[in-house]
Amino acid sequence: MRFFVYFLLFIVIVLGGYGTFFYITEFKPLDFKIESLKRENRTLTKLVTKLKSEVEKKRDFDTQDTYKRSIIEELSKISTDESFEIRRAKKGVEISLPGLKLFNPGEEKLSSEGLPLLSKLGKILKNATSGEIKIEGHTDDTKISGDLLKQFPTNWELSAARAVNVVRYLQEEVGIKPDRLAVVAYGEYRPIFPNDKEEHRRKNRRIVLVIETPKEEGEVNPQIEKESEKEEVEGKGEEVKTDSSSF
Repeated sequence: MRFFVYFLLFIVIVLGGYGTFFYITEFKPLDFKIESLKRENRTLTKLVTKLKSEVEKKRDFDTQDTYKRSIIEELSKISTDESFEIRRAKKGVEISLPGLKLFNPGEEKLSSEGLPLLSKLGKILKNATSGEIKIEGHTDDTKISGDLLKQFPTNWELSAARAVNVVRYLQEEVGIKPDRLAVVAYGEYRPIFPNDKEEHRRKNRRIVLVIETPKEEGEVNPQIEKESEKEEVEGKGEEVKTDSSSF
């Protein structure tokens, strides 16, 4: 009986030694190799992601540059006669229209001089572009006074009303789709010159049209995408919580 016990112990020791030998000589190097391959894979994944990002940025830059050149070329045909400024912007092209060309002093309704200008611009924006058009209303720092206070307590209201009237004209008279249009009111708080003399105030009273580079088909607004991801994560969290409580 004792011999049998010793024999079993000997077998256990031999198997244990063989297992240790196998782990050291075979399994451990293999495990190390797997970890090494995982690190290499992570490095390659990061590199591929970076390269894809750079390619996409270059493609977007080329697309935007062509788009901007096309718009500027069309707008330049009328900018000299109509006396408005065109400039490249990060998101697209900006058109700065003098307030006096569009509105009479202290009024929000489009003037008879402003209608033909907006008509010409609108046709170009409708046919030569497909991106979103943001209309910004700007004023100088002259305080609203007199009877106008009832309608426009501050320059916020005046700049908003002017921008809205431009948007409505582009939609209702020119036929630009409303989902391409947006209104922003800045009041007196985004001047391009100090409001220290009449010439500068006149230049600060303006309407700016920001024509953005169109998003590619299927591209999602980043904010919407973030909200969607957040909802998805929250949904998964609720599922995990439900599953764990069932045990």
